Amino acid sequence: MNSYEPEVPKAAFAGGSVLLTALTLGAFVLAPAVFGGSYEPALALATAKPNTVPQEVTISPARIDVIALRTPNVAWAMPVDGKPNCKPEV
Repeated sequence: MNSYEPEVPKAAFAGGSVLLTALTLGAFVLAPAVFGGSYEPALALATAKPNTVPQEVTISPARIDVIALRTPNVAWAMPVDGKPNCKPEV
């Protein structure tokens, strides 16, 4: 019986995966930390007190009544006298 032989050796594939992991980590974690500016504007916006006063809103209608009846379709909710969920044992 012939076995499948991949064209790329396991060591090259493993090395490539380590390289791609390092590139991804560098691009999304290290580069913003090194080249990014300070986080002061974001911090200032997060700690600033809002200038607006909360307003009272009216929701119309204030309540929605939903009335529905649904037949159960799971085994544990089926009535005992209903159809069996499994084949009878022979």
